Amino acid sequence: MLDLSTPKGPFDIALPYGLSVTVKPLTTAGMAAAQAAARRAVEAIERQARERTEAGLAQDGLPHLFAEGERDGFYQAQLIRELAVRHVASWTGVKLGGGPAPPTPDNIAAVMNLYPVGERFFQDFTLRQVLLNAAKNGSGPSAAGTFSRAEGPSTAGPAATTACPAPAASLEPTGGSALP
Repeated sequence: MLDLSTPKGPFDIALPYGLSVTVKPLTTAGMAAAQAAARRAVEAIERQARERTEAGLAQDGLPHLFAEGERDGFYQAQLIRELAVRHVASWTGVKLGGGPAPPTPDNIAAVMNLYPVGERFFQDFTLRQVLLNAAKNGSGPSAAGTFSRAEGPSTAGPAATTACPAPAASLEPTGGSALP
């Protein structure tokens, strides 16, 4: 059974390799902040690559974001990292030096870089928000009004007009007028 209610307090997410994280609930503001930080990370890499190219230096050590798929993948990885760093409150199943690892931003980022862990975290953490937004957007008005080229073509035809069944109004007073 899928529960679409929004959690009011911290909740647990089971992850691969026996990991479990306790997260603070996702809010619209939290998602917007994480998205903005992920965009800034992509832009910083692109800016460094551009500056190195202009200076005639090698791109060593920088992710290659030339292809759209690579850029999107890097953005997704940064978004997962930002969401986790901002929302993971505690965890179990992560060890460092023989003991439990504290959930510091660096440790959280390292764990989320593990492919199945980061992907599963993102899917489970954002699922409720995605489903709630999809349900609300299906019946809501267009963000730009009744039609927007950005949202695709309108599938509805124009509304049919019919003659009004009421008689036309007259400016002449009638005998049934309330005026003396």
